[in-house]
Amino acid sequence: MIGLAQVLIREPRLLLLDEPTSALDLHWQISVLQAVKQNLAQTGGIGLVAIHDINLALRFCDKVLVLSPGGLVVMGKGEQVLTAEVLRKAYGVKGRVEQCSQGYPIVLVDEAMSA
Repeated sequence: MIGLAQVLIREPRLLLLDEPTSALDLHWQISVLQAVKQNLAQTGGIGLVAIHDINLALRFCDKVLVLSPGGLVVMGKGEQVLTAEVLRKAYGVKGRVEQCSQGYPIVLVDEAMSA
């Protein structure tokens, strides 16, 4: 959090974050991404976040870019582009995107597909 605070106080126009929530508990994952989103909204900056947690990406990112070993799978507004087919192709899972009771899109994975 100290490192992130040191960066945010400078109000950068472009913020590049590589797994900013890795090794954090749930409280700090949400706190970090809320702080980043709020800062970017206030400064008009752009944030590029590499993150493996699809549900955090869906909740906090305006757009998602899904990559697989073959390259770009899809890019766009998360709840529009993350489909069962994209989940199968990019992650090798049978899953779907639904709305939680709070209105956030969430990925639910039913099973891993055979390789």
